[in-house]
Order: sequence, then C-alpha cells, then structure tokens
Amino acid sequence: MTINPVSTIVGIISLAAGQLALFAEFLVFETRIRLEDTFYLLAGYLLPYRPKGRVIPPGKPGHAGLWPQYIPPTPTDSRGPCPGLNSLANHGILPRNGRQITFKMFMDAITSSYNFAPTLAEVLTRSAQPFDNGRGYINLSDLNAQMVIQHDASFTRPDIVYWPDQSKPHPELIDQFLSRASDGKHISLTDMAYEASVRRRECGMTNGQYSLTGSDGNAAFMWTTFGGKVDDLAIWLKEERFPDGWEPYCRYSLGHPMLPGELAGLVIEFNINENQKLRAGDAYLTSQETPSAAYTSKRK
Repeated sequence: MTINPVSTIVGIISLAAGQLALFAEFLVFETRIRLEDTFYLLAGYLLPYRPKGRVIPPGKPGHAGLWPQYIPPTPTDSRGPCPGLNSLANHGILPRNGRQITFKMFMDAITSSYNFAPTLAEVLTRSAQPFDNGRGYINLSDLNAQMVIQHDASFTRPDIVYWPDQSKPHPELIDQFLSRASDGKHISLTDMAYEASVRRRECGMTNGQYSLTGSDGNAAFMWTTFGGKVDDLAIWLKEERFPDGWEPYCRYSLGHPMLPGELAGLVIEFNINENQKLRAGDAYLTSQETPSAAYTSKRK
C-alpha cells in the first residue's frame, strides 16, 4: 500500500478544523449559559423567594407537596443510575416505562419538579445527549454507561464491575452515607466530603478497574435541593420516590441556578482527603465482590 501524502494532509487539516469548530461551539455555549445563569443567580437573590407550599407552580406535579401516585418499576421498565430521573419516572412525571424520553421532556420535568433554573436544566440535559444517537430520545437505562452519569465511588451503588445493574440502588450503602450526618438529621458538606473520601479510598483498594470522573455535583445537588435532610434523602435514594409533602429546598423565584451547586461541589472536592483519620467506629470496605454481604460483614 502506498501512502497518499495529499489525502493525509487533507485529513489532518479536516480533523483540526473539526476540532476547532467543536471548541468554538463550546465557547459560544459556555459564554451564553454563564451569562444567563448570572441573571438567574441575581434574580434569586433580589426577588422574593417562592412561598413554602408553592415552590412548584400550580398545575405542575408536586404542587403543594402533592405528587402523582408512586409505582415501583417493573422488571421490564427502563431505569438508570440517577435517583432524580428514576423518581420522576416512578411518579409518572416522565414515562413510567422509562423509554423514549425526549430532551424537552427531560427539561420540563426537572425544571418544574426540582425548581431548576433553565440553565441548570439545560446543562444536565446536555449530559444525556451522547446517548441520543440520532433517535431524538433516550431510555433511562442508556445512562448506565460507564463514566458519563454513572461513576465509581458512588454513595448509592457499588462500582459497576461488581454491581452491573446500576439501575438498582444499594440500601446498605445508602444507609452508610446517611449515617455520616454529624447531627443525625442533616448531611453537611463536611459529612459529604468525609464520605467521598472513604468511598474513593475503599473503591481504589478493592476495584482494579477503578476510575473516577467528577461526582461531587451529585452530592452538592442533595445539599442544595434537599437541604441535606436525612429523612427525605432516605426515601428518595432508597425507594426513588418523593416523600409525601416534599418540595425543593431551594425556593429561588426563577429556579436553582448552576453556580450554588458548583460552589458546593468545589467545597466538597477541596475537602476530600483519602488519607483522613476515620471517625470512631468506621472502617474501610475490604471487598465489593459480594456487595450485600460486604457492606454488612466485611468492614475491618
């Protein structure tokens, strides 16, 4: 085979042009979304908060804490690793079977149900777009792909190599996370940083395929949207449903912008220390191979 230098040069130029175009698109998007989010942030501080009991607008599911009927998923329903989306499907706010969900459906559901600003809803929705593949929709199970939304060292699921069905939460692991609450009632950012340190250390020790992308945004969401309330989080994380009477903790009039959650995530990240001294009675997990037994008997 003879290498064609002209086609090689053309290919390199074409590839470089494509990468530059993607970078330019990213810059345009990032500039726009940051400017818009600044507006929502300022509105959150300057405008009156939404009154309690009316955080979710009238006519929307969850108004006044009244949520549509909760129905646990059947074995044929599609579910993913995100309790926030699974809960919406379990209440029928997204399709109960978890299938053929368009990005507009995602945007509308998370904006109203969690009182998210359009900027935050758009960024979260874009994270699911790689699974579209030209279909115009995704199924919740598509999100089980490694290191996109699903990630190792989760607070609610063992690593995927040991827990292949990431659609199912792990109750013992969730109990461990919620037990970190220093006051027994609220998980603070300090408590979340402690648990993140433990999970990263023990997953690194027990999983030869361990890999980590940023996961602190998930923890920050539990703090900014649920106020870290242990009782509410226990129901939401384990059963993937909204507690009776629950409404979002953030009551900004135009919705929860991106920046507060990002700042909370940074506080968690900058306080993670995998070499920290464990709290009294705590120990690292020594095996993930049989998760149900491991989280009850293999801590030494």
